[in-house]
Amino acid sequence: MIVEIKINYEKCIRCKECIKVCSYGVLEWLDDMPVVVNPKSCALCLECEKNCPVNAITHEEK
Repeated sequence: MIVEIKINYEKCIRCKECIKVCSYGVLEWLDDMPVVVNPKSCALCLECEKNCPVNAITHEEK
C-alpha cells in the first residue's frame, strides 16, 4: 500500500507538533514549514495527523 501524506499549508500554523511526534523521520522542517521527506518510512501511526491542532495533515491511500 502506498500512502500519500498531505499537508494543507493554508491551515498549517507552523507549530512543529507533527515533526515532534513523528518517530519515523517522515517529516522535516524546511523553509519555515513541515515537509514530507521520507514518505516510504511512514508507518501509518497517524500521530502527525492526530496531534495537528488545526487538522492540516491527512493521509490518503494511492
